[in-house]
Amino acid sequence: MSFLFLAACTGRKTGSSKAYIKPHVEAGNVETNNAYVPPSASDKANYIIYNRELQMKMQAFNIDYKKVQVYLDQKITLTRGIDSTKAEVASGVLRYVNNSVVEEITINAYTPGVIESIDPDGINIKFDNSGSLRFVPASGPDAEDSYVIAGSDWNEGVCMVPYAKKIYKAQCVKCNSMAGVHPVIRQSDIDKKNKVSKVLPGIKIN
Repeated sequence: MSFLFLAACTGRKTGSSKAYIKPHVEAGNVETNNAYVPPSASDKANYIIYNRELQMKMQAFNIDYKKVQVYLDQKITLTRGIDSTKAEVASGVLRYVNNSVVEEITINAYTPGVIESIDPDGINIKFDNSGSLRFVPASGPDAEDSYVIAGSDWNEGVCMVPYAKKIYKAQCVKCNSMAGVHPVIRQSDIDKKNKVSKVLPGIKIN
């Protein structure tokens, strides 16, 4: 099931040959995707960070990670620019028209996703079938036992990430850095999978 939706808006600068087109892909649009229901403030307290310790506990209990719903605790955007130039003849005059296209993908906070794969160096999470985001263990002297986005070329909290075989600029919408974006899961999802339930039928005397 896809959680990314495409819309487009076009603006034009007066007196300029440049046209700016911005296809917008919205993940988890509430109006068009019934699978996405934003949690209330009280519900957010029921989410816990998916870290390496939790991952090892799931492995110890033989919990299939592909059956556990995973989310991001922050809203993020992925953008990339596509520039092209073409020549055209207008009123007998040859001119060049520069088209600047910006592709933007939005993944809302708490949009449901799944862990596509796990390896010794990190995890891959997907929110639709077009691509996945990679998260790796946090590093550094103050690093906690958590996963952070596997980005490169970091600059003031913004980084470059691969997605769907392309490179995008990743930015957290409401936090200062992509390093503050973490995968989370519902505590109740783990509790239910840890519980082995049985109802005794009883014994009747004939």
